[in-house]
Amino acid sequence: MEKAQPIWKDYRLHVMVLIFSVIAEVIGSQSVKVGRFSFTLAPLIFSMVLMTVFYLIPKQKIITEKSSNNASAMMALAGGLLIAKLGVSSGAAIEEVMQAGIAVTLQNLGEGFSFLLGLPLAILFGMKRESIGMTFGVSREANVALISEKYGAQSPEFRGVMTNYIVGTIFGVVAVSFLMSVLAEIPYISPISLSLATGIGSASMMVGGLGTLIERFPDMATELEAYAAMSNLVSSVINIYTAIFIGLPLTERAYRWFDKLRTKKEEGAKSYEAN
Repeated sequence: MEKAQPIWKDYRLHVMVLIFSVIAEVIGSQSVKVGRFSFTLAPLIFSMVLMTVFYLIPKQKIITEKSSNNASAMMALAGGLLIAKLGVSSGAAIEEVMQAGIAVTLQNLGEGFSFLLGLPLAILFGMKRESIGMTFGVSREANVALISEKYGAQSPEFRGVMTNYIVGTIFGVVAVSFLMSVLAEIPYISPISLSLATGIGSASMMVGGLGTLIERFPDMATELEAYAAMSNLVSSVINIYTAIFIGLPLTERAYRWFDKLRTKKEEGAKSYEAN
């Protein structure tokens, strides 16, 4: 593995990030229709895809493995800044959170128990401590920052949460948009409840789902935007505490239990083969 040069000297990485970010913003959000259904592609998706494709080009020598190492370190730095921002916004928004109502607040507690389904599947597919970062929450910005702060940017837990973050950014927006298209066709589900559901603490997913709803209910655009923004704000505040006090501790404990079972099974198989 190539040794990473100091981050501030890796000007090629900074320049390419800037270029692809500008290109993605110029492209903007794009709505794609498939039959009766539609979904929205946010600029973040284009920037990530462009950078990934450029990185995979065999003969280019601008973004190398050194840059990849620096990018991981930069994520840790950005994570610290994000934690500080979330702390400030949490305090500033506490009154809005209290006024949002118990339903909007409680909808986020499910994140603390997402590992119940995800962790066994991850371990079943042979993953180790990466599964903790992948399954303890929704793997959005606050989750990435928390894992980076607790385990470090070179840890398997960080690789897990970043894998989910990237996959969620590329496919999550499409999935939420498509899901909103399907649910919007059901007559007994209120568009307001759907707009609340788009606010899971991810700006890109909220924009994707909200764009689909607004296209389906254009006369309610202002109302839908207000509820989605409020829900996303509450989720951004609640999710970090849910992850710290519920999701991550329970996932760690569950992982240790599953890991003991896996170890016993492997030891039993070795003993059987030896006999």
